[in-house]
Amino acid sequence: MRQASILIADDEPRIRFMVRSTLSDGQYTLEEASNGIEVLEAVKKNAPDLIILDLAMPAMDGMTALTELQLVDRQRPIRVIVMTAHGSVQTAIKALRLGASDFIEKPFVPEDLRLSVASVLEDTPHWLLEAGEGYDQVLRQIRKALRERRFAAAESLLMKAGAIADDDPGFLNLAGVLHESHGRINSALRFYERAAMKEIGGGPAHDNITRLEELRRMGRSPRGVALGKEAEFSPDTAA
Repeated sequence: MRQASILIADDEPRIRFMVRSTLSDGQYTLEEASNGIEVLEAVKKNAPDLIILDLAMPAMDGMTALTELQLVDRQRPIRVIVMTAHGSVQTAIKALRLGASDFIEKPFVPEDLRLSVASVLEDTPHWLLEAGEGYDQVLRQIRKALRERRFAAAESLLMKAGAIADDDPGFLNLAGVLHESHGRINSALRFYERAAMKEIGGGPAHDNITRLEELRRMGRSPRGVALGKEAEFSPDTAA
């Protein structure tokens, strides 16, 4: 059985070493590149099965390389896992829409990387496996993570939901909640307002706008932070 070939693309030798060490179990053949130009050269010479692609690289960044990869004529599909800085929600969404199969946030957890590589090579990104029921299930997972104040997990899941439907009012409202949980009230309000424009007959975003207005006027509000589907934070748990 042919070993899957993986190209590790990152300008930091330390990161390339960490990725190589994580995947050096004999299952894969591993090569390295330090920028997007080297990635494209490697693909033209002997296209790998999978590229683990950092988005912030000199000479040619990962996003540009990802765009160029869609234009390369090749015999078999090249799957891409992008590596993003923590909190790069919109960047990860853009990469997924440009054809990336999955993303890993840096600093990464080795087991998460191994799982992502295995599932992408099987054409089943692990976040789809976790979601099971699709977009609505991802939203449920985000609400659960927010209620439990697992904000990093909520942010990661939010990226996946946004790759599916970043103009959906449910997504926009939860994005607002996440921003509010980090104290970014103006950004939160912009998300709530975008969601409210799409809510027919009111909804959680309308409730969150009302709650913020009450907080501004009176310094308090009896309302919880509305997550949708009748889930909410209690007023004393919202950051």
